[in-house]
Amino acid sequence: MQRLKTWRTSTLLLSACACFLPASAGVLYRPAAGNRPPQISIKGDLVQADIDAFSAIAETARQDAATFMPNGLVNVTLDSRGGNIWVAMSIGRIIRKYSFMTRVEVGASCVSACVYLLAAGQGRYVGGRVGIHRPYIPNDGVTSARAKKAQYDGINAQTRQYLEEMGLPTSLHERMMRTPPDGVNWLSGQELSAFGLTKMIPPLPKPASLGPPATGSP
Repeated sequence: MQRLKTWRTSTLLLSACACFLPASAGVLYRPAAGNRPPQISIKGDLVQADIDAFSAIAETARQDAATFMPNGLVNVTLDSRGGNIWVAMSIGRIIRKYSFMTRVEVGASCVSACVYLLAAGQGRYVGGRVGIHRPYIPNDGVTSARAKKAQYDGINAQTRQYLEEMGLPTSLHERMMRTPPDGVNWLSGQELSAFGLTKMIPPLPKPASLGPPATGSP
């Protein structure tokens, strides 16, 4: 009886704790409501499955935004320590294709591969922390020095090309490459601005006034 009571108590405690645990890593969607535009949240480490998940949600968000208001925006909020860099660049190109906005809210962090998502926003806002470093070389069985160098050169070239594609300065890529992959260079507000990672979103134009109703006969 005592053992059963202990088991029930443990189960209740675990259930209660689960309510306060952060959501599992992945892609979440919040539709438009009131004056709040659609929002896609990316949390946790980026993995291959996130590409398909984001692609499906992005199309839904785009359609939702179009009915929300003409030229309606979609916010993509980021809170991630990184993950697969190829996944980040794939999702980043979808973000840019649809002209989504990217945001790192107060209390959130965007580190490593996540920065490639931030860079893709048509408009970019940072209230939290952004950290950069050189991409990891994947542990895929390559052992020779020549093969490792070729692998590194390939990653170097593709990440540079991606950031140029997003319209960011080469100085950002150079700073990344100078930071070891096992360290983090936390960027100041001035550096975020200099590297183009904060880009204010211009307000939508107000609809033209129709003016007072006409009086009299035509």
